Amino acid sequence: MIDEASRERFIYPFKEQSSYSTVEFVKMAIDYFGYQPEIIQTDNGFEFTHFKETKKIHPFDILCNELGIKHHLIRPRTPRHNGKVERSHRNDNERFYKYLSFYSYDDLKLQMKRYLYKSNRLSMQTLNWLTPIEKRKNLLFMASPQ
Repeated sequence: MIDEASRERFIYPFKEQSSYSTVEFVKMAIDYFGYQPEIIQTDNGFEFTHFKETKKIHPFDILCNELGIKHHLIRPRTPRHNGKVERSHRNDNERFYKYLSFYSYDDLKLQMKRYLYKSNRLSMQTLNWLTPIEKRKNLLFMASPQ
């Protein structure tokens, strides 16, 4: 999950890709960021939405409704509409998955936690060479009553 304003990210590995793990991931991300987003934008993967018209409400949408979060689906087959996420996946592959070996699921979680810490502290040209953590601090400072 990527915060739109600061580009700060939250990542966590699950053993399976499912609506259940997506719901758990969102809860974990809210705890990590310390706030609840107004909108979550996703692609049309089965972990976010039903493929066919149905009267059933998807578990992800149930969570969003319970929390008052708007769920915005991008148009099918348009990954460019989720460019920040696609770019972060590419960076993760180049900086993390490509060069490391994981000895167990617990080892993956540990190494990913370290990687997340470091990646949120890399300066970004799009943030005028601030890190996502620095950008978030600046945004919080500007939003606080003076």
